[in-house]
Amino acid sequence: MKSPRTALLLGLLAIVLNALDGTSVVHAGKRVLSRSSVRADLLDGGTLGKSLRKMNLVGTAAPDFEWSWGLKNRDPRLEVLSGDQPSVPEALLVGEQLLAGSTSMLAVSLAIAPEHLEDPDSGIMANADVRLERPGSVALFRGQELLLHTRCGISLHGHAFKYERGWASFKVFLRDELGLAQLPPGIIQSPLSRPVDRFLVRGESFTSSNLSFEVANRIGSPAPGMELCRLILNGEYQGLMSLTEHLTRRSMGRCLGHDDFDFHRARGAHTVRDAQVGKALEDWARELTPSDFTTPIVGDRIDLDNLARHLFAIMWCGVDDWAQGARVRDRRVDHPRWSWVHWDMDRAFNRSYPGQIIKPWQKAGMDLVLGVREVEQEGDRPRTFIDQQHSLRALLFKGMIANDQAFRDLFLRVAATSMNHLITEEWMEPMILELGEMLEGKERGRAIGPSRSFMKHRSQWMRDDICALMGLGPPVRIRLRAPMGTQLEVDGYQVGPRYTGWYFPGQMVRMTCSESVGWVVDGVSSRGTEVEVEARGDMLIFAQP
Repeated sequence: MKSPRTALLLGLLAIVLNALDGTSVVHAGKRVLSRSSVRADLLDGGTLGKSLRKMNLVGTAAPDFEWSWGLKNRDPRLEVLSGDQPSVPEALLVGEQLLAGSTSMLAVSLAIAPEHLEDPDSGIMANADVRLERPGSVALFRGQELLLHTRCGISLHGHAFKYERGWASFKVFLRDELGLAQLPPGIIQSPLSRPVDRFLVRGESFTSSNLSFEVANRIGSPAPGMELCRLILNGEYQGLMSLTEHLTRRSMGRCLGHDDFDFHRARGAHTVRDAQVGKALEDWARELTPSDFTTPIVGDRIDLDNLARHLFAIMWCGVDDWAQGARVRDRRVDHPRWSWVHWDMDRAFNRSYPGQIIKPWQKAGMDLVLGVREVEQEGDRPRTFIDQQHSLRALLFKGMIANDQAFRDLFLRVAATSMNHLITEEWMEPMILELGEMLEGKERGRAIGPSRSFMKHRSQWMRDDICALMGLGPPVRIRLRAPMGTQLEVDGYQVGPRYTGWYFPGQMVRMTCSESVGWVVDGVSSRGTEVEVEARGDMLIFAQP
């Protein structure tokens, strides 16, 4: 006998179905509501939707229309499930041998019914070309310590061709009605959103993705948090993956603490308003004349400091598939302007297309955005970067670099500061070694060696690249020498008594000391706590008590 609550919910469900009569179909024992009849989120939120999901009466199905890479609309349908559904397996059932190894590495155990994984009609792996979410459970371990265990929703992430090649990435949804609404603090260090209520377990390119996100955040260009992990699926080890938060409007709202903002992804679905304001910005930018590309005009709508840092991170990391990420405008600040957030930098660092005869650090840099010279790409996926070089970011950057001296100075300052003080060999070497300790077998040699050589040589290569493309002349070396124990800063960054930095010709460099000293610059003496010099030639500067 049904309880009064169950009877009430079934009655409400019947009302919904009757109201939508003629817009639903029956498929594989399920009644499916088409996209034209109701959006999935109408029943996903609120008491009714949560209760129906708990009773396994509704779920999400694939879109009932074709979509491809460039389409914006990918709303799922609702499935009204009939009959008994497979029970959710237990993610805690993990052999201890799978948790052996590094005590600091995360292990992600996902469990999902085999029918929900491989069933020809409803399995997420068997239907990789569409978006299906199925119930499952997840457990996270660090070493053998259990960090969390909860029911969750599981879907595939990415595109069908990846699974045909044996790659598998998963999206995990945490919901309070399933047991846990978000990841506990500290599991993933998130520069963007706290707390994290959905995350990805991504295969392949874990070294380049991890390092490039670290570089971007170090430079001051926001990117999601990411951590290397082991994936265990239904008790079987799948290999090394990366765990990262998902970049969505929802996660950005959690970051900002409100929903009064505009959000436009380079790839993905948008709300009607986001699509409209995104197109309006692009239309405005494409109507700009050369004389309009000035800091007062463009800087009124665009956060130019963010644009410079965002694109320099892409250039330095060599992300040759950079038409990713999202732009955001917080409407609650005093002067709302658009800024960018990184996403999917997996083609950074040593990753190159098959057939390229170049050193890792010689990947295209500034030309990824400017597109002013031929980029040699050989192999099975030749690239011309045309789509990226005509994107909004490239249009704004090229216009400002060509027409606004203030922005040129800003970009060169970001580049010089980043390479001299932030993304240094001393900072990156421990990260690469830590990754190497976690990697296994051939992955260690394949990833760590090229990454270290990239890190060692990339900045010098980028300086030469920027100077050549901007017509600046060769980079300038500045050496600063002082007695041991002298407390020195260069452009606000603490340095040692034997500092060497590289600058672009004509840049101003400010050096300070905690006490008054005698400065000797090219044979000219002065005294005080600071001195400012213009980068020219090969400069040797002394700071003497």
